[in-house]
Amino acid sequence: MKAVKYIVVLVLTFFIANTRAGSSISQNVDFYGHPLHVSFDQDLKNVNLLPLDQNEISSKLKYFRNANLAQSIFFIDNYKQIYDLDDAGVVLLTDKVASKISNSNNSNSQVFIKYLLLKKLGYDVILTRTDGKKLNCLGNISFTPGRYIYINYANKRYVDLDFKNRKNYSKHLIIIDQDKTYKTIARNTLKSPKIDANVTSRHISFQFGTSTYEIDAQSNASVTAFLGDLPMFEVGREFTSLSMSREMNQSVMPYLRERVKGMSKVEASKFLLAFVQQVVPYGSDYAKYGEERFYYPEETIMARDADCEDKAILLAYLAKRILGINSVGLYFENDQHLSLALEIPEYNPSIGFQYKGKNYVSCEPTGRYPHLGISQFSLSRVTQVINL
Repeated sequence: MKAVKYIVVLVLTFFIANTRAGSSISQNVDFYGHPLHVSFDQDLKNVNLLPLDQNEISSKLKYFRNANLAQSIFFIDNYKQIYDLDDAGVVLLTDKVASKISNSNNSNSQVFIKYLLLKKLGYDVILTRTDGKKLNCLGNISFTPGRYIYINYANKRYVDLDFKNRKNYSKHLIIIDQDKTYKTIARNTLKSPKIDANVTSRHISFQFGTSTYEIDAQSNASVTAFLGDLPMFEVGREFTSLSMSREMNQSVMPYLRERVKGMSKVEASKFLLAFVQQVVPYGSDYAKYGEERFYYPEETIMARDADCEDKAILLAYLAKRILGINSVGLYFENDQHLSLALEIPEYNPSIGFQYKGKNYVSCEPTGRYPHLGISQFSLSRVTQVINL
Protein backbone atom coordinates (compact mmCIF):
# COMPACT_ATOMS: atom_id res chain seq x y z
CA MET A 1 0.00 0.00 0.00
CA LYS A 2 2.88 2.38 0.85
CA ALA A 3 4.46 1.67 -2.53
CA VAL A 4 1.20 2.55 -4.33
CA LYS A 5 0.92 5.81 -2.37
CA TYR A 6 4.55 6.64 -3.25
CA ILE A 7 3.90 6.10 -6.97
CA VAL A 8 0.73 8.23 -6.85
CA VAL A 9 2.61 11.06 -5.12
CA LEU A 10 5.43 10.81 -7.67
CA VAL A 11 3.00 10.98 -10.60
CA LEU A 12 1.15 13.93 -9.08
CA THR A 13 4.42 15.75 -8.43
CA PHE A 14 5.51 15.20 -12.03
CA PHE A 15 2.11 16.42 -13.29
CA ILE A 16 2.11 19.54 -11.10
CA ALA A 17 5.68 20.37 -12.13
CA ASN A 18 4.76 20.16 -15.80
CA THR A 19 1.63 22.30 -15.51
CA ARG A 20 4.02 25.25 -15.80
CA ALA A 21 6.37 23.66 -18.31
CA GLY A 22 6.45 23.61 -22.07
CA SER A 23 6.80 20.38 -23.98
CA SER A 24 10.16 18.67 -23.91
CA ILE A 25 12.10 18.52 -27.16
CA SER A 26 15.44 16.91 -28.03
CA GLN A 27 18.50 17.95 -30.01
CA ASN A 28 22.05 16.78 -30.53
CA VAL A 29 24.83 18.90 -29.05
CA ASP A 30 28.33 18.68 -30.51
CA PHE A 31 30.84 18.05 -27.72
CA TYR A 32 34.25 18.07 -29.40
CA GLY A 33 33.05 15.73 -32.14
CA HIS A 34 30.71 13.63 -29.98
CA PRO A 35 27.00 14.18 -30.81
CA LEU A 36 25.23 14.21 -27.43
CA HIS A 37 21.47 13.80 -27.21
CA VAL A 38 19.90 16.31 -24.80
CA SER A 39 16.25 17.09 -24.05
CA PHE A 40 14.99 20.41 -22.69
CA ASP A 41 11.93 22.61 -22.28
CA GLN A 42 10.96 23.93 -25.72
CA ASP A 43 10.03 27.30 -24.20
CA LEU A 44 13.71 27.86 -23.48
CA LYS A 45 14.38 28.22 -27.21
CA ASN A 46 12.39 31.44 -27.26
CA VAL A 47 13.03 32.80 -23.79
CA ASN A 48 12.73 36.58 -23.90
CA LEU A 49 14.65 38.57 -21.34
CA LEU A 50 13.59 42.17 -20.93
CA PRO A 51 13.91 44.34 -18.88
CA LEU A 52 16.37 42.05 -17.02
CA ASP A 53 15.17 43.17 -13.60
CA GLN A 54 14.89 41.11 -10.43
CA ASN A 55 11.18 40.37 -10.82
CA GLU A 56 11.51 39.15 -14.40
CA ILE A 57 14.52 36.90 -13.74
CA SER A 58 12.97 35.44 -10.57
CA SER A 59 9.74 34.70 -12.43
CA LYS A 60 11.50 32.97 -15.31
CA LEU A 61 13.73 30.93 -12.98
CA LYS A 62 10.61 29.72 -11.16
CA TYR A 63 8.87 28.85 -14.44
CA PHE A 64 11.75 26.84 -15.89
CA ARG A 65 12.60 24.92 -12.73
CA ASN A 66 10.33 22.09 -13.72
CA ALA A 67 10.43 18.43 -14.68
CA ASN A 68 11.91 19.25 -18.09
CA LEU A 69 14.88 20.88 -16.36
CA ALA A 70 15.35 17.78 -14.23
CA GLN A 71 15.40 15.72 -17.42
CA SER A 72 18.06 18.00 -18.95
CA ILE A 73 20.18 17.59 -15.85
CA PHE A 74 19.82 13.81 -16.08
CA PHE A 75 21.42 13.87 -19.54
CA ILE A 76 24.27 16.20 -18.46
CA ASP A 77 24.99 14.09 -15.37
CA ASN A 78 25.05 10.98 -17.52
CA TYR A 79 27.57 12.47 -19.96
CA LYS A 80 29.67 13.68 -17.04
CA GLN A 81 30.09 10.05 -16.02
CA ILE A 82 30.57 8.65 -19.53
CA TYR A 83 33.29 11.13 -20.49
CA ASP A 84 34.81 11.45 -17.00
CA LEU A 85 34.39 15.23 -16.89
CA ASP A 86 35.63 17.33 -14.01
CA ASP A 87 33.63 20.38 -12.94
CA ALA A 88 35.35 22.68 -15.43
CA GLY A 89 34.47 20.16 -18.16
CA VAL A 90 30.83 20.20 -17.02
CA VAL A 91 30.86 23.99 -17.37
CA LEU A 92 32.08 23.64 -20.99
CA LEU A 93 29.43 20.99 -21.71
CA THR A 94 26.73 23.19 -20.16
CA ASP A 95 28.00 26.10 -22.25
CA LYS A 96 27.51 24.07 -25.43
CA VAL A 97 24.07 22.86 -24.34
CA ALA A 98 22.96 26.42 -23.54
CA SER A 99 24.35 27.72 -26.85
CA LYS A 100 22.50 24.99 -28.76
CA ILE A 101 19.20 25.67 -27.00
CA SER A 102 19.42 29.45 -27.47
CA ASN A 103 21.05 29.19 -30.90
CA SER A 104 23.58 31.81 -29.79
CA ASN A 105 26.82 32.40 -27.91
CA ASN A 106 27.12 34.78 -24.96
CA SER A 107 23.64 36.20 -25.47
CA ASN A 108 21.50 36.91 -22.42
CA SER A 109 19.34 33.88 -23.18
CA GLN A 110 22.40 31.62 -23.44
CA VAL A 111 23.80 32.94 -20.13
CA PHE A 112 20.41 32.55 -18.44
CA ILE A 113 20.11 28.90 -19.59
CA LYS A 114 23.70 28.19 -18.55
CA TYR A 115 23.03 29.59 -15.09
CA LEU A 116 19.76 27.66 -14.82
CA LEU A 117 21.54 24.37 -15.62
CA LEU A 118 24.62 24.93 -13.46
CA LYS A 119 22.47 25.98 -10.52
CA LYS A 120 20.36 22.85 -10.84
CA LEU A 121 23.59 20.82 -10.94
CA GLY A 122 24.36 22.22 -7.50
CA TYR A 123 27.24 24.56 -8.40
CA ASP A 124 27.84 27.76 -6.46
CA VAL A 125 27.03 30.20 -9.24
CA ILE A 126 25.52 33.67 -9.34
CA LEU A 127 23.79 35.68 -12.04
CA THR A 128 24.65 39.36 -12.48
CA ARG A 129 23.67 42.22 -14.73
CA THR A 130 26.11 44.79 -16.08
CA ASP A 131 25.29 48.03 -17.89
CA GLY A 132 21.62 47.24 -17.41
CA LYS A 133 21.66 45.05 -20.52
CA LYS A 134 24.12 42.15 -20.14
CA LEU A 135 23.69 39.01 -18.04
CA ASN A 136 26.77 37.26 -16.65
CA CYS A 137 27.13 33.83 -15.07
CA LEU A 138 29.90 33.68 -12.46
CA GLY A 139 31.05 30.73 -10.36
CA ASN A 140 33.02 30.00 -7.23
CA ILE A 141 36.04 28.04 -8.48
CA SER A 142 38.62 26.12 -6.44
CA PHE A 143 41.59 26.87 -8.73
CA THR A 144 43.24 30.07 -9.91
CA PRO A 145 43.46 30.64 -13.67
CA GLY A 146 46.02 32.98 -15.14
CA ARG A 147 43.57 35.56 -16.46
CA TYR A 148 39.98 36.02 -15.45
CA ILE A 149 37.20 38.47 -14.68
CA TYR A 150 35.87 38.21 -11.14
CA ILE A 151 33.88 39.94 -8.42
CA ASN A 152 33.93 39.51 -4.65
CA TYR A 153 30.53 38.69 -3.17
CA ALA A 154 29.51 37.24 0.22
CA ASN A 155 33.18 36.82 1.19
CA LYS A 156 33.87 34.67 -1.88
CA ARG A 157 35.41 35.27 -5.30
CA TYR A 158 33.19 34.55 -8.28
CA VAL A 159 34.83 34.14 -11.70
CA ASP A 160 33.16 34.79 -15.05
CA LEU A 161 32.36 31.34 -16.48
CA ASP A 162 32.78 32.66 -19.99
CA PHE A 163 36.41 31.55 -19.78
CA LYS A 164 37.45 33.54 -22.85
CA ASN A 165 36.09 36.84 -21.54
CA ARG A 166 38.78 39.41 -20.72
CA LYS A 167 36.49 42.45 -20.34
CA ASN A 168 34.67 43.61 -17.24
CA TYR A 169 31.79 45.60 -18.72
CA SER A 170 30.78 47.58 -15.64
CA LYS A 171 29.72 47.21 -12.03
CA HIS A 172 27.86 43.94 -11.41
CA LEU A 173 24.32 44.03 -10.04
CA ILE A 174 23.60 40.71 -8.29
CA ILE A 175 20.37 38.94 -9.24
CA ILE A 176 19.10 37.42 -5.98
CA ASP A 177 18.12 33.74 -6.21
CA GLN A 178 16.39 32.03 -3.30
CA ASP A 179 17.81 28.65 -4.34
CA LYS A 180 21.11 28.19 -2.51
CA THR A 181 23.88 25.99 -3.90
CA TYR A 182 27.37 25.42 -2.54
CA LYS A 183 29.47 23.20 -4.83
CA THR A 184 32.71 24.84 -5.99
CA ILE A 185 33.92 24.30 -9.56
CA ALA A 186 37.11 22.19 -9.49
CA ARG A 187 39.58 21.21 -12.18
CA ASN A 188 41.58 18.00 -12.46
CA THR A 189 45.06 18.88 -13.73
CA LEU A 190 46.22 15.25 -13.97
CA LYS A 191 43.89 13.81 -16.62
CA SER A 192 41.79 14.74 -19.63
CA PRO A 193 38.22 13.64 -20.32
CA LYS A 194 37.54 10.45 -22.25
CA ILE A 195 36.74 12.12 -25.56
CA ASP A 196 38.27 10.91 -28.82
CA ALA A 197 35.93 11.63 -31.71
CA ASN A 198 38.49 13.64 -33.66
CA VAL A 199 41.98 12.25 -34.29
CA THR A 200 44.46 14.16 -36.43
CA SER A 201 47.99 13.49 -37.65
CA ARG A 202 50.96 15.35 -39.07
CA HIS A 203 54.35 14.34 -40.43
CA ILE A 204 57.34 15.71 -38.51
CA SER A 205 60.89 15.87 -39.81
CA PHE A 206 63.88 17.12 -37.84
CA GLN A 207 67.65 16.85 -37.88
CA PHE A 208 70.14 15.96 -35.20
CA GLY A 209 73.78 15.89 -36.12
CA THR A 210 74.04 14.52 -39.64
CA SER A 211 70.85 12.40 -39.41
CA THR A 212 67.28 13.22 -40.35
CA TYR A 213 64.41 11.79 -38.30
CA GLU A 214 60.80 11.28 -39.42
CA ILE A 215 57.70 10.84 -37.22
CA ASP A 216 54.03 10.46 -38.07
CA ALA A 217 52.45 12.09 -35.03
CA GLN A 218 48.93 11.10 -34.01
CA SER A 219 46.94 13.45 -31.79
CA ASN A 220 43.55 13.48 -30.09
CA ALA A 221 42.10 16.70 -31.50
CA SER A 222 39.01 16.39 -29.28
CA VAL A 223 41.22 16.70 -26.21
CA THR A 224 43.38 19.53 -27.54
CA ALA A 225 40.26 21.52 -28.50
CA PHE A 226 38.88 20.88 -25.01
CA LEU A 227 42.12 22.10 -23.42
CA GLY A 228 42.01 25.23 -25.54
CA ASP A 229 38.58 26.13 -24.17
CA LEU A 230 39.53 25.69 -20.50
CA PRO A 231 40.57 28.62 -18.33
CA MET A 232 44.30 29.05 -18.68
CA PHE A 233 46.85 28.73 -15.90
CA GLU A 234 50.04 30.78 -15.69
CA VAL A 235 53.13 28.87 -16.89
CA GLY A 236 53.87 26.13 -14.37
CA ARG A 237 53.52 22.45 -13.58
CA GLU A 238 49.84 22.48 -14.50
CA PHE A 239 51.02 22.28 -18.12
CA THR A 240 53.50 19.44 -17.60
CA SER A 241 51.56 17.31 -15.11
CA LEU A 242 48.80 16.46 -17.61
CA SER A 243 49.66 13.38 -19.68
CA MET A 244 49.44 13.50 -23.46
CA SER A 245 46.65 11.60 -25.16
CA ARG A 246 46.75 7.87 -25.88
CA GLU A 247 47.31 8.66 -29.56
CA MET A 248 50.35 10.82 -28.86
CA ASN A 249 51.65 8.31 -26.31
CA GLN A 250 51.52 5.60 -28.97
CA SER A 251 53.20 7.60 -31.73
CA VAL A 252 55.60 10.38 -30.75
CA MET A 253 56.62 9.30 -27.25
CA PRO A 254 57.80 5.74 -28.07
CA TYR A 255 59.61 7.02 -31.16
CA LEU A 256 61.61 9.52 -29.10
CA ARG A 257 62.27 7.01 -26.30
CA GLU A 258 63.65 4.49 -28.78
CA ARG A 259 65.97 7.03 -30.42
CA VAL A 260 67.61 8.14 -27.15
CA LYS A 261 68.32 4.60 -25.96
CA GLY A 262 72.03 4.19 -25.27
CA MET A 263 72.67 7.95 -25.26
CA SER A 264 74.09 9.74 -22.24
CA LYS A 265 71.68 12.14 -20.53
CA VAL A 266 73.58 15.07 -22.02
CA GLU A 267 73.35 13.71 -25.59
CA ALA A 268 69.71 12.65 -25.11
CA SER A 269 68.88 16.14 -23.80
CA LYS A 270 70.41 17.65 -26.93
CA PHE A 271 68.39 15.26 -29.09
CA LEU A 272 65.10 16.27 -27.43
CA LEU A 273 66.13 19.93 -27.65
CA ALA A 274 66.67 19.52 -31.41
CA PHE A 275 63.20 17.98 -31.74
CA VAL A 276 61.55 20.83 -29.82
CA GLN A 277 63.42 23.52 -31.74
CA GLN A 278 62.35 22.09 -35.11
CA VAL A 279 58.95 20.51 -34.45
CA VAL A 280 57.20 23.78 -35.39
CA PRO A 281 58.57 27.22 -36.31
CA TYR A 282 58.47 30.15 -33.92
CA GLY A 283 55.28 32.22 -34.00
CA SER A 284 53.89 35.03 -31.87
CA ASP A 285 50.72 34.46 -29.83
CA TYR A 286 49.81 38.12 -30.24
CA ALA A 287 49.74 37.70 -34.01
CA LYS A 288 47.32 34.75 -33.64
CA TYR A 289 45.26 35.58 -30.54
CA GLY A 290 46.00 39.18 -29.61
CA GLU A 291 47.31 37.98 -26.24
CA GLU A 292 49.57 35.35 -24.71
CA ARG A 293 48.15 31.84 -24.82
CA PHE A 294 50.13 28.93 -23.42
CA TYR A 295 49.99 25.53 -25.14
CA TYR A 296 49.97 22.13 -23.50
CA PRO A 297 52.78 19.87 -24.88
CA GLU A 298 50.50 18.00 -27.30
CA GLU A 299 49.12 21.28 -28.64
CA THR A 300 52.64 22.52 -29.43
CA ILE A 301 53.52 19.36 -31.38
CA MET A 302 50.41 19.75 -33.54
CA ALA A 303 50.45 23.55 -33.86
CA ARG A 304 51.25 25.61 -36.93
CA ASP A 305 53.82 27.54 -34.87
CA ALA A 306 54.64 28.18 -31.21
CA ASP A 307 56.51 30.67 -29.06
CA CYS A 308 59.13 30.41 -26.30
CA GLU A 309 56.76 29.43 -23.46
CA ASP A 310 55.16 26.68 -25.53
CA LYS A 311 58.47 25.16 -26.56
CA ALA A 312 59.91 25.42 -23.03
CA ILE A 313 56.87 23.61 -21.62
CA LEU A 314 57.17 20.89 -24.28
CA LEU A 315 60.88 20.31 -23.60
CA ALA A 316 60.27 20.22 -19.83
CA TYR A 317 57.56 17.58 -20.39
CA LEU A 318 59.72 15.40 -22.66
CA ALA A 319 62.81 15.67 -20.44
CA LYS A 320 60.82 14.54 -17.41
CA ARG A 321 58.79 11.77 -19.07
CA ILE A 322 61.56 10.30 -21.24
CA LEU A 323 64.78 11.03 -19.35
CA GLY A 324 63.57 11.57 -15.78
CA ILE A 325 65.18 15.02 -15.82
CA ASN A 326 63.62 17.88 -13.87
CA SER A 327 63.72 21.42 -15.21
CA VAL A 328 62.94 25.03 -14.37
CA GLY A 329 61.75 27.84 -16.57
CA LEU A 330 63.94 30.96 -16.66
CA TYR A 331 61.76 34.03 -17.11
CA PHE A 332 63.32 37.24 -18.42
CA GLU A 333 60.57 39.74 -17.70
CA ASN A 334 62.30 42.76 -19.22
CA ASP A 335 62.94 40.75 -22.40
CA GLN A 336 59.53 39.01 -22.40
CA HIS A 337 61.25 35.65 -22.86
CA LEU A 338 61.16 32.21 -21.26
CA SER A 339 63.96 29.68 -21.66
CA LEU A 340 64.65 26.41 -19.86
CA ALA A 341 67.30 24.93 -17.58
CA LEU A 342 67.69 21.16 -17.22
CA GLU A 343 68.86 19.47 -14.01
CA ILE A 344 71.79 17.31 -15.14
CA PRO A 345 73.98 16.61 -12.07
CA GLU A 346 76.88 15.14 -14.03
CA TYR A 347 77.13 17.98 -16.55
CA ASN A 348 80.15 20.32 -16.51
CA PRO A 349 79.28 22.96 -13.90
CA SER A 350 81.54 25.54 -15.59
CA ILE A 351 78.79 26.28 -18.10
CA GLY A 352 75.94 25.47 -15.74
CA PHE A 353 74.67 27.01 -12.53
CA GLN A 354 73.33 25.94 -9.17
CA TYR A 355 69.78 26.53 -8.00
CA LYS A 356 68.59 25.32 -4.60
CA GLY A 357 71.68 23.10 -4.32
CA LYS A 358 71.21 21.35 -7.70
CA ASN A 359 73.15 21.64 -10.95
CA TYR A 360 71.30 23.08 -13.94
CA VAL A 361 72.33 23.88 -17.48
CA SER A 362 70.41 26.39 -19.57
CA CYS A 363 69.20 25.87 -23.15
CA GLU A 364 67.10 27.69 -25.72
CA PRO A 365 64.04 25.74 -26.99
CA THR A 366 63.53 28.45 -29.63
CA GLY A 367 67.20 28.46 -30.68
CA ARG A 368 68.60 27.23 -33.98
CA TYR A 369 71.05 24.68 -32.63
CA PRO A 370 70.72 22.08 -29.83
CA HIS A 371 73.49 23.50 -27.65
CA LEU A 372 73.45 23.28 -23.86
CA GLY A 373 74.84 26.05 -21.67
CA ILE A 374 73.56 28.69 -24.10
CA SER A 375 71.10 31.43 -23.12
CA GLN A 376 69.69 34.13 -25.38
CA PHE A 377 70.14 36.66 -22.58
CA SER A 378 72.53 36.86 -19.66
CA LEU A 379 71.29 34.78 -16.72
CA SER A 380 71.73 37.88 -14.57
CA ARG A 381 68.59 39.19 -16.29
CA VAL A 382 66.41 36.31 -15.01
CA THR A 383 63.57 37.75 -12.90
CA GLN A 384 61.73 34.53 -12.00
CA VAL A 385 62.49 30.82 -11.81
CA ILE A 386 59.45 28.64 -12.52
CA ASN A 387 59.15 24.99 -11.57
CA LEU A 388 58.17 22.90 -14.59
